[in-house]
Amino acid sequence: MLKRLGTYPYSQRLWQTITLCASNAELPQTRIFPQVPEEVFEKLGPANLVEHYNSPDSALKIMKTNMYKPFHLYNATTSLIEKQLMQLSVRLSALVLLAVCSSIPLSAQQPPSLTSSSDRPRVLPRLLGAVPPDSDAAQSLISPVATSNWTSNFRFTHDTGLEAHSAVYDQATNTMIVFAGLSINGFADTNAVLLYTPATGDGLWSTLIANGTSGSPAARDSHTAVYDSANNRMILFGGEVFSSGAVLNDVWVLSNANGQGGTATWTQLSPSGTLPGARALHTAVYDPATNVMTVFGGYGSTGRGLSDVWVLSHANGLGGTPVWTRLSPSGGPPPGVTGSTGVYDSANNIMTVFAGANPAATASTNGVWTLSHANGVGGTPQWTNIVRNGAPGSPAKRGSHTAVYDVTHNRMVIFGGLQIPDPGTGPGGFNDVWVLANANGIGGTPAWTRLNPTNGPPGTRFFHSAVYDAVNNLMVIFGGDNDESVYFISWVLSDANGL
Repeated sequence: MLKRLGTYPYSQRLWQTITLCASNAELPQTRIFPQVPEEVFEKLGPANLVEHYNSPDSALKIMKTNMYKPFHLYNATTSLIEKQLMQLSVRLSALVLLAVCSSIPLSAQQPPSLTSSSDRPRVLPRLLGAVPPDSDAAQSLISPVATSNWTSNFRFTHDTGLEAHSAVYDQATNTMIVFAGLSINGFADTNAVLLYTPATGDGLWSTLIANGTSGSPAARDSHTAVYDSANNRMILFGGEVFSSGAVLNDVWVLSNANGQGGTATWTQLSPSGTLPGARALHTAVYDPATNVMTVFGGYGSTGRGLSDVWVLSHANGLGGTPVWTRLSPSGGPPPGVTGSTGVYDSANNIMTVFAGANPAATASTNGVWTLSHANGVGGTPQWTNIVRNGAPGSPAKRGSHTAVYDVTHNRMVIFGGLQIPDPGTGPGGFNDVWVLANANGIGGTPAWTRLNPTNGPPGTRFFHSAVYDAVNNLMVIFGGDNDESVYFISWVLSDANGL
């Protein structure tokens, strides 16, 4: 089963990060290569290292000639020899990255965060990937009230090159909590927990729990994590083990997840009831009022998409024994079951699901569905299609994007994602931002608006993460992949809900 339709030229994975390190035009040229070992040059060949000093940003680029092996990422059928070749390519690229970045002052690698419109931070080169002109999704004619703006402080560490990870947000401490994912550092899954604080300001990265720490969940990618902010507990479910292709259905809780209040500690839950099938690339939401996690879709051990809905009671591990229960909604299910996104309106107990791939992963959707009584309480759950697939004025069809929810204004914000199937014509993915008003299907007709932020934008991507600062109306995106780059940094979008 294809986890994603597309190729991964890994020699280009660190292109943007290396460009950042070498993009300061004031740096003398002699500082670019002197610390790169001779054996690296011998292995790469002179055609693979080219200095483009005549380009607008004086960027150093690693050319892909003889440096990569295109491949498809399979769950279980990627051969060992392919993985070894990919690991070699990544390690060679990483050597060049470390050599280049270590020869440049820290201030050049990590410029301070700038927020004023007259003094913008240096931005990475834009990667093309807008909505295709022949897409059946027309541009929205509705203009947003506010002008959104992208900013980044470009801070990163060798651990932040991640895709298919998870991220949750603690509003009280302005901390983004990142767990696991496929890491460019060694080209393997990780089980590290990273913190980025202040997430919406001039943030710094730190490691809360190092990769490989005893007592942690198995390293994985394509899982979900939800957050109980009242008790500072992150709840993890499922995912994939990249090395074997195995999918998982375990549940873990991380206490003191934001790094405050005590030592962060993992606990594996042992729920009663029939367990959901193992899965990855599913979606999950959390109801803090009832301490229930709701899980929808994903792909299972056979490689086909799943359309079932499950709820876990006592999901944070407190107050009683967790119990899995399968819901039996009327209507639906949504056709997009793999790589879709879900957001949750706790006040009305409604989950909103957008886009995703069909069970066979041969096509994607741009429809929007809501699930009433999503926590399994108060009545029979029902799927309702509130924006039909292919509706004019909708974003392009996609999967493996992100969505966040402004509960106060009932608006869902989506960013990025991947065309399915991937046309394979260049860097994959989108970098567009759309807002859905009346996202829970209540209070008016749901309507899409495309935002046109100033500055940036971030490169096209998928398998990234996004969190939302509801107090300041800011969305933070982090990491991800676009066939040519794995991203190391975060970006902040102001006025994210378009108001």
